[in-house]
Amino acid sequence: MTTAQPPARRGLILGLLCLASFAVVFNNLIITPILPDISDDLHVRVAIAGLLVTAYAVVGGVAAIFSGPIIDRIGRKPVVVTGMSILTAATALSAIAPNFIFLAGSRMMAGLGVACLTPAVFAAVGDYFSYEERGRAMSWVISANTGASILGVPAGAFISGLLSWRWSFGLMAGLSVIFVGLLFSKLPKDSPRQGVHSDGMRSVPRVLRDLPTSMAIFSNYVSTSYWFVFVTYMGAYFHDEFHVAKWALGVFTMVMGVGVLIGSNVGGRLSDRVGKRPIILWTSGICAVFISLVTTLSPHILVAVALLLVFSTFSGARFASAQAVLSEMTPERRGTVMALNASGQQFGIVTGSALGGLVLSMVGYAGLGPTSGILALLSLVTYALFVDESRFAPLPVQAEVELSTGR
Repeated sequence: MTTAQPPARRGLILGLLCLASFAVVFNNLIITPILPDISDDLHVRVAIAGLLVTAYAVVGGVAAIFSGPIIDRIGRKPVVVTGMSILTAATALSAIAPNFIFLAGSRMMAGLGVACLTPAVFAAVGDYFSYEERGRAMSWVISANTGASILGVPAGAFISGLLSWRWSFGLMAGLSVIFVGLLFSKLPKDSPRQGVHSDGMRSVPRVLRDLPTSMAIFSNYVSTSYWFVFVTYMGAYFHDEFHVAKWALGVFTMVMGVGVLIGSNVGGRLSDRVGKRPIILWTSGICAVFISLVTTLSPHILVAVALLLVFSTFSGARFASAQAVLSEMTPERRGTVMALNASGQQFGIVTGSALGGLVLSMVGYAGLGPTSGILALLSLVTYALFVDESRFAPLPVQAEVELSTGR
């Protein structure tokens, strides 16, 4: 179910989807570096201010479940434009929040916008790029994600330190207005899609009853959890264990961003050649090893950074390949599938950060890496046992010739 478009047109579509993805990840990550400023300005404890992340993720996770059937019913473009509009309004409201309750409400609204945007973007990639080239297309979208973490979030943190955290939201809201205009005017209307099931919320259980699809979603949920077990407390780990200054902690986010950027591009392209499933299995195993070593066998900060870079590189490769596979599973309900995956990832953030906090309180920083590693192995085993890429593999060239000639 891939919609044919000229190469130049597909390049434009991919660029527009990358803009939307950039805005999503900026909103996912921007709270972390500006949390102390928000705490001071709105007179709440840091622990309470941290609930902004939880509220955003929970609302996004719940709302994504309901957005999937809507995406399949009315199409990708309306949901992408609506989601970006909601996210723009929420970001603007965050900039002018007079108190913490108002800011929490605006972040919940942002979660609603992301719940629309994320699955619609990945569903659109599945619509416009064939499975054989989808790994590369997904790598571009993930590169936009990474661009937000490497450039967007540090820039937002710098603006917050120079002016105010409100300016970080305000400037992003201004950019998002432009993004809404571009998506509305340039993103093509959805082509008629034959075989699409518009069965409302009934599509959710129908998708989940397909065991390979539901297990692929579960595996991605686990992979998000193992990422956030460590990443949530990464800054504190490097500050407390290696005495890195607070102002320099953003460097580690950039290191991970560079790793994901490299991994998603190399892994996405390689998966188009050798298959997505082998890349997912190998990278999950490698991630399990290297994240375990970060907090257990890092005698020097440079060793820890090197291990972190390897981990994030293979994580990026896994993410690009996994998104490509999932976008082809139950393609007649692609929007619902990607929405359930987005929901799982949002709850993976909540699970990972909560589990990391529990491990930290019981064992200390040394337990974070092995805990992440165990979850990475669980993700690997789930994929190995239940997800079979061959069920939608393309026909061999000879078979295609025989079908086309009637032989």
